[in-house]
Amino acid sequence: MRTVKQALVSLSIPVRPTRKRRGLLLIPPLAIALIALATALYLHRRYPTASPLESAAYLIHNAGHGHAKLNRQVIGFLPYWRLDDARYMRPDLLSEVIYFSLTADQSGQLVKTVNGRQEPGWRWWTSPAVRDQIAKTQIAGDKFLLSVAMQNQKQIEPFLASSSAQQTLIDNLIDQVKANRLDGLNLDVELDGKASDQERAAFTTFARKLAAALRRQAPSAELSIDLPPLAARDSGLYDVPALTPLFDHAIVMSYDYYAAGSDVAGPIAPMSGFAEHQYFFDVETTYADYTKTVPKDKLIMGVPYYGYDWPVKDASKPLSATLPQNDANGYAEILSYSRMKTDANLKPADCHWDPVAEETWCSYTDAKTNTQREAWFEDQRSIGIKYDFANSQGLGGVGIWTLGYDGSYPELWSLIADTFASRAN
Repeated sequence: MRTVKQALVSLSIPVRPTRKRRGLLLIPPLAIALIALATALYLHRRYPTASPLESAAYLIHNAGHGHAKLNRQVIGFLPYWRLDDARYMRPDLLSEVIYFSLTADQSGQLVKTVNGRQEPGWRWWTSPAVRDQIAKTQIAGDKFLLSVAMQNQKQIEPFLASSSAQQTLIDNLIDQVKANRLDGLNLDVELDGKASDQERAAFTTFARKLAAALRRQAPSAELSIDLPPLAARDSGLYDVPALTPLFDHAIVMSYDYYAAGSDVAGPIAPMSGFAEHQYFFDVETTYADYTKTVPKDKLIMGVPYYGYDWPVKDASKPLSATLPQNDANGYAEILSYSRMKTDANLKPADCHWDPVAEETWCSYTDAKTNTQREAWFEDQRSIGIKYDFANSQGLGGVGIWTLGYDGSYPELWSLIADTFASRAN
């Protein structure tokens, strides 16, 4: 073990002979103070979103916790409305966490206020809870990315028509990456309805400029894009072959094949059934389409940790027509994995396994409205099948929508460990 004098010399700190003054050594406290200052400065530069004390605490906590060696990317979306459940995350079984999301407007500005109040995504992004989570995630060995979303057609169309708005957004996003030492960006632009050829070309141009600017100004940062299931065969806004080289990952949102507003109650992410005309589209066909133009190792399979519960005309059969959603009939509701585990209406005797969709559905009557209801959801069995599919197909990994939907239940983390983790480092 080196002496204090040797340690100080290695730090280029001049050492003079010490003199005892009533038992007090002058040099060691100075050395300790300098080391503490240097450590605090390092932590502040490396993890600027958290205080040095918080970062030090996270480092100490993780000192004895190894990270699993994953054979696939395991990406989790952390939306601002599920932050309370971040305490249930297993960072040792994740490779990336994506904060969802900040919203961009038609001028390329990040939306900070709406109707005089702070926009929720921005409010949480700037909160201590998220600032600490960034550092905590990175210290645990995961990457932390920021998602920027545009989902309003009236905003997207003028944005794509304005090169200055596009440059403004690019500058704003790179500022966020640099200021917060983020590991990358995720782009979530969802245009309802059809896109013109001009809009498709404009989106590709914007993506190309964003990718070039990010790699020039933050070379180590990753860039991913969220794509809908049908984009590989019905391009809409997305020229998939042209976009593929620009992004590190293409996260396919392979869920919501039947959603809250669907005319019938059906599986959230049916594995098959499209070829048999049982379901309008399915997961296997989605990835068969994508792998024609996208390298498998770039594809991230979106996996839902939820389902839906609809009011229907006839709950005794699958694909029952949904009722108009109103106070009398009730409304379609999201059925998170944790809620599914505790919902007393979902009695085993009233639940069925669909061997084509490879998903569970249940029927019951709402006691309050006397309305029949049908629920389809992802459970441990169906999610395990999806994870096995990603593995067997050689996809780049999986993307969880969303972290927190499983609450305190550990079995889905065990699935990840069993499917994608080989050993701890």
